[in-house]
Amino acid sequence: MSQKYTDEEIQDLAASYALGVLGDEDKAVFEAMLKENGSASVHLDYFNEIMEDVTYSTEPRKEPRGLEDKLFTKIQKERDVAEKETGYLFVRENQGDWVEVVDGVKVKQLYEDPARKYSTVLVKMDPGSTFPDHVHAEAEECYIIEGELSMGGMTFGKGDYIRADAHSVHESISTVTGCFLLIQASQENEMLPAE
Repeated sequence: MSQKYTDEEIQDLAASYALGVLGDEDKAVFEAMLKENGSASVHLDYFNEIMEDVTYSTEPRKEPRGLEDKLFTKIQKERDVAEKETGYLFVRENQGDWVEVVDGVKVKQLYEDPARKYSTVLVKMDPGSTFPDHVHAEAEECYIIEGELSMGGMTFGKGDYIRADAHSVHESISTVTGCFLLIQASQENEMLPAE
């Protein structure tokens, strides 16, 4: 082993190894130490005994009902405040909920402007799905991230952009292959009755 470690550094590595929190590189270094350094094994045995004592000497703790939801709500509120203070909104891939709005069409809201009743959403349309005809309360913008989308007799594909003016009508919206869209639109669009 090229790098020399102090006894204190070896203890730290042994403690982290016993807890299972070493990264891959440090884990490999410590496992090499175990083969060539007797003190590494002594330290590991010591921390493994402590882990065993802690594990078996404490009673399982039952958390109050709803604690997890309260904790995540608090974390989200703190995150929202931090985002407002920085002037940015961040939505990670694993954040937000997908909601099925019609059969085969799911929407995940990224941003909502309550004053304008306007939203930025992601839309997933399953293969063979359709979306109801509707009238736009305000201008609507659509960007196709993946797949293909047919509207009003035209077919659009990945990378295509569609803008519809206020009061225009979107008709015959469907996809054969399925598609993934980014849309900015009014929440007050009027759905037209099916014919």
